[in-house]
Amino acid sequence: MAYTPYEEKKYIPSDAVTQAQQALQNQQAGRPGEYVSQFQNGINDLSGQIQNRPGFQYDVNADALYQQVAENYLRQGQQAMMDTMGQAAALTGGYGNSYAQTAGQQQYSQHLLNLTELLPQFQQMALEQYRLEGEDLLTRYNLLMQQEEMAYGRYLEEVNRYYDELDRLQSAYDSERDYDYNRFTDDRDFDYGKYRDDQDYQYQLDRDQAEEARYREQLAYQQERDRIKDEQWQREFDESVRQYNESLAWQQAKAASRSSGRSGGGSSSGYKQIENQLKEGDMNSAEMLKLIRTSNLTDAQQDKLVDKYQKPAQKSEVKAASDKRRNDTSAYWGSR
Repeated sequence: MAYTPYEEKKYIPSDAVTQAQQALQNQQAGRPGEYVSQFQNGINDLSGQIQNRPGFQYDVNADALYQQVAENYLRQGQQAMMDTMGQAAALTGGYGNSYAQTAGQQQYSQHLLNLTELLPQFQQMALEQYRLEGEDLLTRYNLLMQQEEMAYGRYLEEVNRYYDELDRLQSAYDSERDYDYNRFTDDRDFDYGKYRDDQDYQYQLDRDQAEEARYREQLAYQQERDRIKDEQWQREFDESVRQYNESLAWQQAKAASRSSGRSGGGSSSGYKQIENQLKEGDMNSAEMLKLIRTSNLTDAQQDKLVDKYQKPAQKSEVKAASDKRRNDTSAYWGSR
């Protein structure tokens, strides 16, 4: 039989493994990007404003409210000055004098003094405004920081959920692939073992068939040799019988010439004697035939003994030789 090479199977993932791998790859592709803050610019701006904010400095010229009040006070001072000067002029007959001017100046100066007394209040108001503006900046900064922390916390939760799901899918894929690959290797090893068993069986069968063919060839050769030997033995036996018969005929003729007075008919005692020798003697068929044909018995008595003893013995010898060949053949088969 021609040798059949073993074709090793290649591992092909099952549908379950492919689906688990695809789910894992989809999860890997959906990895959250880097955190991008929606509030960081505002936080940085407010932080810069807070850190770079100058200390409190009151500038009366930059205080719009104070300037507005000052204009009113100056206008009212001028008006008071004019009213006072007019009243003083009326008392002196309508003519202006130094008194009127002095009185009017005093009224104007008093308004300026009153305005100056208001300056600390405006400074305190400006300081309070500065403080409130600082608190507002800090409040807005803290609010943005809280929003930033909440947004970043939501981002971290999303990342954690992503990696939790990634670990779960990775574990599911590894488990499914290990199970599937182990099953594949088990089937592959089983198939290879079956292949080896089949090859060994076929090899042994081929050897047995070859041995059987050689045995049958040897048996046929031996049987042919036995047949030739049997034929040769039979020819030799037939020739021996022929020669013996010729010799016997010659002796009988010779004996007849010496005993011309015997008309034929051997004694019964002579027949019994020869028959006893045939029964008790350990003779083969050829020896039996010689004993019968060399006796003084009549032809009829000799033929009777041949049929009764010599021919059965001859058949038995042929059968024994045939049985021996058959037994030899069986013994040969039994030893294989």
